Parts: sequence; structure tokens; C-alpha cells
Amino acid sequence: MVIDLHYIKPSYEELRNLAFSLYIKIRGSGYLPDVNVGIGRGGLFVLRSLQDFFIAGNVKIPYLVIAVERYTGVNRTTSIKVKYLNSRVIKGKKVLLIDDVADQGISLKVSREECIKKGAIEVKTATLHLKPSSQFIPDFYAMVTDAWIIYPWELYETIRQIIEANLDKDPEEVYWELTSKANVLPDELERFRRILDLEKRKELLSFLDAMLRKEKTQ
Repeated sequence: MVIDLHYIKPSYEELRNLAFSLYIKIRGSGYLPDVNVGIGRGGLFVLRSLQDFFIAGNVKIPYLVIAVERYTGVNRTTSIKVKYLNSRVIKGKKVLLIDDVADQGISLKVSREECIKKGAIEVKTATLHLKPSSQFIPDFYAMVTDAWIIYPWELYETIRQIIEANLDKDPEEVYWELTSKANVLPDELERFRRILDLEKRKELLSFLDAMLRKEKTQ
């Protein structure tokens, strides 16, 4: 991985504002779903925010949460499975399928197809963010970005991914990438260190300590 990326690190409040913009687009289109379906994990915050906006207007919409899991077979091919999609809840209903981002769009595409297979009469899709490279364009989205999005509900997972992808780099360079470009705060790195310590991730802990030592000597 070459360190030459653009990041955005939205706060919960910024994302709630985006979710409200998404709600306005959905309702402005005249679409009113019978069931809201959130794709876990990323779609949970968006689903709950939309539920809040609907309920504020006394519009009570049932909802459910599904999971999309990827499996790699012995021949290295990847299959995708949608779990917890209850056909009794969506059969004969109009569905709003919700996620945080259409990155490649595969999860949304497969989940939409599964909703139709299980009897939904109409399926619309909604995300906070859309990546220009996505193979699937949601019906509703709040913002287009090509940035690496650091969502607050996966902050420490993202820190781990960035470090793991750059273990061959100078720790000082990776520290600058995280703090100056990705806007990761020093206390967030300290919490991540605590996680690594508790989970006994020695290689990552050693690299992180080297990062933090270099920063303290500057």
C-alpha cells in the first residue's frame, strides 16, 4: 500500500446531519417503505437515525437488521451470503435497504437481489456515502466521495488496517499519515495501544510503540 490517500473522519453529529439529508431525499421522492432493512454493521447507525426521523413525524416503520458475510473457498473464489433476512417480514412489502457506504456496492447489490427473491415487491437502496468507483448506485445517497472514510463506529479497526498495510514503512511516516492526514488523535492511538496490549497483538504493539517513541522524541 502506497501512502498517498485522502481521508475523511466524520463525527457522529456530521453523520446524523448526512442521515437527515438522506431522509429528506427519500421523503422528497415520495417513497415510503413498509420495512426498513439495515445492513450490519455500518448500516446500523444510518438505520437508527432514519427510524428516528420517521418516528418524529409519527411514521412508524418496522425494521430488521441483516448481515452480509463473505466466504473464500478452497479455489480462492469468494461467495457472499445474506443472513437474518426474514421473508415473513418483507414478503409483499416495499423495502428500504440501508447501509453506510456504497464502496464497491456488492453488499447492496446482493442484499437487494435477496430481498426480491424473498418476496419484496419493491426495493430501494440508501447510503450516506457513494464512492465513484462503486459498481452499484443506490437510489438515494447523501454524499459522493473517493476518500477513505473513517467512521466513528470502526475507528480502531481502521487504525489497525492502516498500520498493518504499512508495516514495511518507517514508523514516523505512518504516525504522520495517521495523525496529520487521517486526523487520528493521540489519545485514540493510546486507546488502540491498550487494545493491542489486552489482545496480545505483539507485532502491531511493537510497531505502534516505535511510532509513539519517535513522536515523543520530536
